[in-house]
Amino acid sequence: MQVKSVRRIPHYKSYDRGPLEFKSRLHREEGEVMNIARKRIITITPTQSVKNAMNSMIKNHIRRIPVIHPGSRRLEGMVRTREIVDFLGGGPRHDIVLHKFGGNFYAAINEPVRTIMLRRFPAGGVYMSIAEAAKFLLSTGVGGVPIVDREGNIVGIISERDFIAYVPLTTNTPVSYYMTRRVITAGPKLSIREAARRMISWGVRRLPIVEGARLVGILTTVDLIRFFGTSKVFHYMRTNRMDEVLSIPVEEIMTEKVLTVAPDTDVGEAAGLMREKECGGLPVVEKSELVGIITEHDMLRVLI
Repeated sequence: MQVKSVRRIPHYKSYDRGPLEFKSRLHREEGEVMNIARKRIITITPTQSVKNAMNSMIKNHIRRIPVIHPGSRRLEGMVRTREIVDFLGGGPRHDIVLHKFGGNFYAAINEPVRTIMLRRFPAGGVYMSIAEAAKFLLSTGVGGVPIVDREGNIVGIISERDFIAYVPLTTNTPVSYYMTRRVITAGPKLSIREAARRMISWGVRRLPIVEGARLVGILTTVDLIRFFGTSKVFHYMRTNRMDEVLSIPVEEIMTEKVLTVAPDTDVGEAAGLMREKECGGLPVVEKSELVGIITEHDMLRVLI
């Protein structure tokens, strides 16, 4: 995980305003997590393929899919972009591709998701308050959790993004207070294999791409899934082997036009940009140089 520097204490009003407004808004709600949980849930069964999971993620613009028991809504596990990136080249799960499939990409993506899914994954209860749900995400360190009833059936899902709307439009607190300063980055010539390994080993979902200290792009787990899950990947393969794909430099698939903020941007404005553009993180740039990054997870800290 990323290492964060010691933060200075902001002015009392700027520190207090965000959480107070958040709490006052919560009092106007019924106080249950199901008030903001998404009830239209994209799910998958354990026997469906990794390819199906990737296609669902791309089509529905999501980073995680609950795995349910066939014929019911009982939660059996979770598969996220992280597990797929791990499997296709970023971590220990890639050994399955090498040893079971001899590095064959097509065989790997048709493997059932039960091979790579997380079987023990935190889940929230339907009677959690909204504030408790935010604290739950912070304490577990995950970006989203399924909500289950007493029988273990999934009835909703909630993520860090669902809390962005609670961040006040103005907080009087700069992005520099909450941002991560020691950012895990990559160069444009780094291979997809090494970039994926960097994401998995550091537990991050995005890598700013830099030349020196200058930001030139960004690579996210979603970018990798979009690449692996579309026909574009086959343009780089002659024999269906993963090695042919994983050796490509990240500049071939990174997002070049990156939305950024300055260190003195108000946290509320940054949250508004995340909400409007539906992005999970904003690189922080000063004089064309990358100095930090602020994410949806950091926004939870604003509220708690």
